[in-house]
Amino acid sequence: MIVETEYGTVNIKSEVVKDIVYKAVMESYGTVDMGKQGFFDKLANLWIKEESKGISVIEEEGKIVVNLDLVLEYGLPVKKVAENTQENVYHRIESMLNYNDVVVNVHIAGLKF
Repeated sequence: MIVETEYGTVNIKSEVVKDIVYKAVMESYGTVDMGKQGFFDKLANLWIKEESKGISVIEEEGKIVVNLDLVLEYGLPVKKVAENTQENVYHRIESMLNYNDVVVNVHIAGLKF
C-alpha cells in the first residue's frame, strides 16, 4: 500500500496491516482463535506465522479488503461478536493508517467450548 504525503511516498507492507488486524481481533471479546478448522487446514497452519493465520489483506482499486476467518467462543451471540470484531478492525486500521476506504469481511470458521 502506497500512501502519498507532502514529503514523498510511504510504502506500507501488507504484513504491517496483518499485524494491526491481528492485534485488533485478539483484543475483541469473544474471539478465541483464527484460521480454518479442518484437519488439513490445521496441518497447513503449522508452517504459518500466528499473526497471519486466518487473515487475508488485499489492496484493490485504492481500498483495503480484509478477510478474517474467526473461531468464536461457544455460547456468545455470534452475530454481535462478529460485528464488534469487524468494527474494531475497521476503526483500528482507520486510526493507525489514516485510511478510510476499508472493507472488513468476517467468516466464522468455528466455535470453541
